[in-house]
Amino acid sequence: MFDTNGPDLDKLLRDAQERVTRTEVLREEMAKLTGQAEAADGRIRVSSTARDYVSELHIDPRAMRMTAEELATTIKETIAAARGDLDRQIQEMTAFQFKDAPNPLDAMRDKDQLKQTLGEVQGMFEKAGRDAQAMMDQLHRTLGITKQAPPR
Repeated sequence: MFDTNGPDLDKLLRDAQERVTRTEVLREEMAKLTGQAEAADGRIRVSSTARDYVSELHIDPRAMRMTAEELATTIKETIAAARGDLDRQIQEMTAFQFKDAPNPLDAMRDKDQLKQTLGEVQGMFEKAGRDAQAMMDQLHRTLGITKQAPPR
């Protein structure tokens, strides 16, 4: 009676729900991560979290022997290293969490691929909508039901 060659909407819904759940777990776990870095023989230490770019900055008094320019450069480099450590941890976590599915972080890095993927998803939902409407039209014809204009 109905064309069953269209997308399996139940499977699409289950897959989407699973990705949402995975993403929620990932977001909660990412909030617990802390990137760490140190420089100048441990005289400068930096921590970085997803919520706070520089969540902790420790400057040992011995680091003050550096010139202002050296100190500033070392602090900036250490901050970047702490952020890099956090990014590495996030990448490892998402790779583990999405080991059997496309990693959403990979899509975020390639804007053209992201646009293409979003276009494909949009097309799938548009087709699913058209298929559902066609099924309803066929059901109406089969049951002899005439379409009524929507109430105003």
